[in-house]
Amino acid sequence: MRIALNVPNTPDISTDRTSTSSASTESTSGASQVDKFSTDSVSLNSLSAQALQLPEVRHDKVDQVRQQIADGSYKVDAQKTAAAMLAA
Repeated sequence: MRIALNVPNTPDISTDRTSTSSASTESTSGASQVDKFSTDSVSLNSLSAQALQLPEVRHDKVDQVRQQIADGSYKVDAQKTAAAMLAA
């Protein structure tokens, strides 16, 4: 299966694959791929745990704010905004 790049004119990307005849190089790269897979798996597990802890979107509140923005009645309290920025 070929995956097309979404970038036009990519002459600096090489699509040629070269193989080495050294068995030690192949076993070393295989081991590094396993290590990388293990690290990626740990990262994915951590990210999924974080995502599950996020609060659910309150669609009713989002729709209400969206409507206020659309009809021009949404007001931003500059003092609250500034205080929140400085507190972070």
